[in-house]
Order: sequence, then C-alpha cells, then structure tokens
Amino acid sequence: MRKGLVIAVALGCLLSCKDSKMTNAFDNEDEMEEDSIEAFVGDTLHLFEEEEPPAAVDELFDDFFYNFIDDARFQGQRIAYPLPCKEGDESEKLTKQDWAQYDHFKNQEVLSVLYEREQDYALSKDTSMQHVGVEWIQLKDDDVERFQFNRVGGKWMLTEIDKKKRGNMPNGDFLNFYAKFMADTVFQGKSLAEPLKVILTSDDGEEEPQEEFLTVEEWFEMRHSLPLPTEEIVNVDYGQACISQNKKTLLLQGISNGMQMKFKFNKDGDDWKLMEIEY
Repeated sequence: MRKGLVIAVALGCLLSCKDSKMTNAFDNEDEMEEDSIEAFVGDTLHLFEEEEPPAAVDELFDDFFYNFIDDARFQGQRIAYPLPCKEGDESEKLTKQDWAQYDHFKNQEVLSVLYEREQDYALSKDTSMQHVGVEWIQLKDDDVERFQFNRVGGKWMLTEIDKKKRGNMPNGDFLNFYAKFMADTVFQGKSLAEPLKVILTSDDGEEEPQEEFLTVEEWFEMRHSLPLPTEEIVNVDYGQACISQNKKTLLLQGISNGMQMKFKFNKDGDDWKLMEIEY
C-alpha cells in the first residue's frame, strides 16, 4: 500500500508540474513570437521519442536480457522470425503473432543461475560469449522451455525455442528434488542441514562475513521472506559445467534491485540437502 501511495504521489507531482509549466507557457501566448513557439516545441520533442538502448547492451548477455524482458519494442527487434520451436522430433515456425503467447518474461523480478563451481559464475561477465540458453522450468508439471540466444552480426538474438521435460535435463535430478522441496513442507524440513548455516556479507565486501545458524523451526519462520521460486525457475545457462551432480548452488538475482542470494545444496547418497545460505 505504501509503495502504491508513493507512486501515486509521484505521478501526481509530475502531472502537477506539467500542468503548471503548460499554463505558464501559454498565459502570455499573444505576446510570444513565432520563433519562440518553434523553439519551445523543438526543445520538448525529445520527451516523446523512444530512447534506443546503447550499443553496449550487446557486450554482456545480462545487460541485453534485462532490456529484452523490459522493452517490448526492443524485444520485437531481437527475435529471428520465423522462430523455430522444437519439441522432440517435431518442429514448427513461430510468427510474430505467435510470440504473443510467450509472455513468460513479462514482469519477471528474479532470475537464477545454477552452477557447481564458483569460477563458472564468472562466465556471466565474459563479453566473448556467443551462445546462452534461458530455461523456463515449470516446477509443477515437469515442462521446460529453453530459449536459445546467439550473437548474430554482433547482436544478441533469440533464435530457437526447445521444449523438453525437466527430468531429461543435465540438472534434472536436482530440479526434481527442488520441485518436491518447494511443494512438500515435511520433505523440506528433512532436507535441511542441522543446523543450517547462514553467511551474511557486507555490500562493499570490506567487512568480514558473519555466520549464523538456523534450526529447522527458525528456517520455517523466515522461509516466506526469502525469494525462492515456487512456481517456476527462470534459469540462465551460460555453459557452466554440470559434472559432479553432488552439489549445486542456486543463485537468485533481482532484476531491478541488485539483490543476490546463494542457496547451496549438497547430495549425500540419494538425498539432497540445503547446507548454506549466503547473502
């Protein structure tokens, strides 16, 4: 409610300022010279022009993708139509009109990156990257859509959609566990390290990290304040290794607020457990 009020007040102030400026501009309309009017119009035309994303938007995939999901006009320019959409041995070509049903990224607030080795996350900063997949992973019905992006002529483009089942993915074992982890609170409680380590880091990295430990009861008290995805995971695959299958880090990143949290899982035998949270 407070956020809505702030937005309403801000919009009210903006409109009030515009009304005031327009009133002042035209109070003395009879006295204004024609060239002054033209100058006024010329100075304000830029307010109605859509800004183009800077050329640097194609250096890092993350910068490109944030613009892709935030700007419908830009998104329309970065899809290679007709767009191949594959499911097993079947394939179809999507038109611009067909794309309207793929509104997965609208209002997206959190992206994830699944990886095993810390050095693999550095791939997100590699400006020479040529291929990146974004996986739309459904947690309740086992469906996955992989959106394949490639550099074409130096620009990132969506070039293909590949539909598959979660269990057939390289991270399928962990994703099946995570889906049950989020759906079953009894199973979730049994899948926590006891105690569960929480590492608190400073924003500037200058202070020493602080460690805390949570009981299962304390986890459930704070669980709903965490940004863990419950319905679907939008996972960015930069090409990170999928080797051991015995440990995974689920990194969650806020698109607009700079939030980052790491959830570290280990597998002992057949059982995955959440071992550590870092933020």
